[in-house]
Amino acid sequence: MTEEIDEVQNAPTKKRPTVKGKIDEIIYAQVGYGEDLLHAIWDVCKENDVKTGVLLDATGCMKNLRVHAIAAEPGQPAGIHYEDVPGCLEVSAHGIIGMGWVDKSIKAEDIPGLIRSSYDTGFGAAGFVEHGSPYAHIHIVGSSPKRTICGHLIEGSFTATQYFELIIAKVSGVLLKAKYDSRGYPDGYTHELVQEHRP
Repeated sequence: MTEEIDEVQNAPTKKRPTVKGKIDEIIYAQVGYGEDLLHAIWDVCKENDVKTGVLLDATGCMKNLRVHAIAAEPGQPAGIHYEDVPGCLEVSAHGIIGMGWVDKSIKAEDIPGLIRSSYDTGFGAAGFVEHGSPYAHIHIVGSSPKRTICGHLIEGSFTATQYFELIIAKVSGVLLKAKYDSRGYPDGYTHELVQEHRP
């Protein structure tokens, strides 16, 4: 075991793609009772022209929580399972925000994740619904008196209070693209970081 650790510690440093941006503003938004949380995040991004950002926090109480998470049982498609947990649940969430980006050579109806379904994420880990729409990859933790669950937030998770807040950092100088191309899932689904130059 010690030899394995030494080997990892002495491995050459990998050059990772990096880009730099600046936080332009911090947006605080209130989500109303009974709203779909993922839709609320998308809406706040559209209303405030957030093309790249960070969900710093989402805090409140949910009527229910729909997530996809790592499957406990082997053999699940893509190694994940979907779960709808009834509330009330106290939740906290964070994640990354970008733009959905579909290669012009493919039609939306050819992308399984863009076909609306009962387990819809939009597309990808937390979803977008079409080219150029907001993309949100959100991890959420919810606790009820009976259990705690963590997973990727998907559509169909509804708020249970009038005082549910989102805090989103709007970033400039960087574009995060959730890309889908003709290779299909999973190889054709990637995140691309683009450095945007300011005038």
